[in-house]
Amino acid sequence: MTLRQVLLLDRAQTLGSAALRDFGAEESVSAAALSQMVDRLVRQGLLLRDEDAADRRRKAIRVTPQARALLRRIAAARTRDYELGLGALSDEARNRLAFALERAIAELERSQLGKGFSRQRSNDG
Repeated sequence: MTLRQVLLLDRAQTLGSAALRDFGAEESVSAAALSQMVDRLVRQGLLLRDEDAADRRRKAIRVTPQARALLRRIAAARTRDYELGLGALSDEARNRLAFALERAIAELERSQLGKGFSRQRSNDG
């Protein structure tokens, strides 16, 4: 599983069900490369490709329960790694880092760039 595949699965999970064209610009890959990546993920049982009832030419993709479970395991492993890394810091250093991150997030949310960031963050819980 490559990072690009994980990011595609995460984006598909966030969108619910979306057309391939909804991923191309976001993922910075060509349509052909994106189509091949989706084909691999479909064969692995991580994505489903459905025909759009309104437009039969449009194929929508969505994650499977297997992909959701995989994304949860990846998130849990990432959280454990962060906890291990941050556990080595002193309380004072962790507090300074938390303060700096909170300020950075607030600035991003106020900026034009942060509009998408703020929505993504609120979807993550």
